[in-house]
Amino acid sequence: MKKVIIIGAGTGGIDVAARLANSGEKLSIVIIDPASKHYYQPFWTLVGAGVTRKEVTEREMKDLIPSGVEWVQDKVTKIDAFQNQIVTEKNGTHTYDYLVVTPGLELHFEKIKGLEDPTLPYDGVCSIYSYQTVDRVWENFHNFKEGQALFTFPNTPIKCGGAPQKIMYLFDAHLRKNNRRQNAQIFFTSAGQRIFGVPEFAKALNQVVVRKGIHTRFNHNLIEVDTKNKVATYCVSDANGVT
Repeated sequence: MKKVIIIGAGTGGIDVAARLANSGEKLSIVIIDPASKHYYQPFWTLVGAGVTRKEVTEREMKDLIPSGVEWVQDKVTKIDAFQNQIVTEKNGTHTYDYLVVTPGLELHFEKIKGLEDPTLPYDGVCSIYSYQTVDRVWENFHNFKEGQALFTFPNTPIKCGGAPQKIMYLFDAHLRKNNRRQNAQIFFTSAGQRIFGVPEFAKALNQVVVRKGIHTRFNHNLIEVDTKNKVATYCVSDANGVT
């Protein structure tokens, strides 16, 4: 019986474990994750848009582990791919035949000067990427009356490449529904050189932003926010990446 270890019990890890458990293959499947709660993060875009409450995305981890899959509530500290071993914080060494790595990402808002508090308790600042901050997105939707709204895409890996645009389009729809769109300038500011990495998607999305009257600023990486005066500072580079 082959042993499969899956690092991370987020949506990706749980999905892989369930598919393997139902594959008909004789496998020993182990998920390793220290968290006691599971968050269905793809739903946070809709939470931010006021469609539902963030509480519905939170579940007990033990209730979501697929039948026949072992859950080790521990943190992986080392991977030794040459020896087919991983090391955990509490339970030591585990060997495997196959390893699936789905640990997710850590958030570091503090990398942006002015956003040192991870709860983002700043007027007009919010994020759909954190359970702590996602409900404040709807507050900002509701409180916005006029002015400029900036939606940012960083120069680091993020959990979903399309999410900054999805929440932006939902914001646009919210303003139109409430007859406030004419009072707003919406900007999509991205550290990337184009609106999306896949050319066919980018072609369609370029038409979407034009149709919706959304301004784009590429090669713009957000580096500082003056939360008191509501001023965003970007590091701007050219097509060759020179700043």
